[in-house]
Amino acid sequence: YLQTKIEYAFDRAVNNVDFLPSAISRSGGPSSQYRMDMSNSTLFLKLVGTSRWLGDFTVYTSADWRGSGLGLKLQNAYLSTKYFTVGYGIGTFMDINAIPTTIDYGGPCGMTFYRSTQLQLRYGFDFGLSMGIAVEAPDVNATGNETVSIGAQRCPNVPMFVQYCWRNDINNHVRIGAIMRDISYTDKLKGIDTDKVGWGVQASALVTMGKFQLKGQFTAGEGIGSLVNNISNIGVDVVPDPQSPGRAMLLTSESWYAGLQYNFNSKWLASAAFSQTALFSRNGYSAAHPEQFRKGQYAVANVFYNVSNNLQVGIEYLHGWRHDFDGRTSNANRVNLSARYDF
Repeated sequence: YLQTKIEYAFDRAVNNVDFLPSAISRSGGPSSQYRMDMSNSTLFLKLVGTSRWLGDFTVYTSADWRGSGLGLKLQNAYLSTKYFTVGYGIGTFMDINAIPTTIDYGGPCGMTFYRSTQLQLRYGFDFGLSMGIAVEAPDVNATGNETVSIGAQRCPNVPMFVQYCWRNDINNHVRIGAIMRDISYTDKLKGIDTDKVGWGVQASALVTMGKFQLKGQFTAGEGIGSLVNNISNIGVDVVPDPQSPGRAMLLTSESWYAGLQYNFNSKWLASAAFSQTALFSRNGYSAAHPEQFRKGQYAVANVFYNVSNNLQVGIEYLHGWRHDFDGRTSNANRVNLSARYDF
């Protein structure tokens, strides 16, 4: 598909193509900003077939223009069958079907969203219950200093889930997930490699009642910052321990969103969502880093109109809040306009 976005920010701008509360400037920065963007436009190739050994299978690849210098960036490249998926794609520790509808590509700040190279095994029962487990390539976003360094990782991430769809309908489901991460780092004072074990739990749901859809997710854990939208790029998977030079520690995070969508008819839909992500200090981290992001909030409301089977237009309003450990609060606003053509 081809998508064109027009973004206008006012009363402080987020200097990022995605509306991330963690990217709101504490001071200074542009008070307003106009931007046009087509980097979300996506090309894909899908092959569907049947094999004696694999049964029915799908090979899927896709890429957008969100790479460096508007270059192509791989989104998906995987082989999927009834029982397993192998390749690069959406992570297992997330619920892609319960994500609120937004023009903003980043979506709610408290949403779990990441891609990974993985081997996922799953099994579904006839009455709507399914479960799965995967091993995923580790991708750590962490902060080091003169006594702690973050290098190559030695263990895969291991996520798992259980999902139930009543009436075997994916538009009515609840999902519970968990993940374990072994994060390696080097104690430069002692010259030894060691690790910290991160973990996360998640619950999500999508409920359809007539023309209404309710969407929600709650995620909590330690060392899972790179898996959560708003804090995936601020280096908080593992951080140096202010009280123990050479040692690292994991920060606890909690993230959630709640959304409502109303489908008027085949032409019109409207949706709104509110989301929050929070980090929690330990061992004097907030005192050592008073200007560090502590909590972000994200509010969105939008309307979409399907001009034809291929063309959709929409308008969206976004408001974000950034709260830091020293008590400072900043906010930003943005209006998005979008036109998307599927071919």
